[in-house]
Amino acid sequence: MKLLAIVGTNADFSYNRFLDQFMAKRYKDQAEIEVYEIADLPRFKKEAQPDSKVEEFKNKIREADGVIFATPEYDHGIPSALKSAMEWTGSHAQGNADVMKMKPAMVLGTSYGIQGASRAQEEMREILLSPDQSANVHAADKFDKNTGDLLDQETIHAIDLAFNNFVKFVEQAQK
Repeated sequence: MKLLAIVGTNADFSYNRFLDQFMAKRYKDQAEIEVYEIADLPRFKKEAQPDSKVEEFKNKIREADGVIFATPEYDHGIPSALKSAMEWTGSHAQGNADVMKMKPAMVLGTSYGIQGASRAQEEMREILLSPDQSANVHAADKFDKNTGDLLDQETIHAIDLAFNNFVKFVEQAQK
């Protein structure tokens, strides 16, 4: 199974990057998980033609069996970089109706606040309009800032449950 884990920010330092990297390591026996950065994608503009980075992004999604979105929460929503990236895959960008069509998606996120990234995850699910699983992580005290390792066992357990359900969902979608 091939999964694409999208780091939902263009920030140089991101706990969501750590979260995607954690999942890629932890679940390497269950799936090939590629962590993908959106930082180099140009800002979406309806009149613009997609460049090679945008085409690469869309093709990575098309080739994946499922997509994992790890999003921080900025001002109670997803970062503008993630919104822009998703606009490149939307039907309003000509010729993109197939990019996310029926693509299994998992939404999770981490943020500094006590509610984690719950509102951003909700916004992302609204954008995707697809079944998904989620896990909240309160980042500041759960990751080792030097190694990026997730330390909290309760959070690891919640991610394990969400990931296992997502794998089952992707397997069902492939039938």
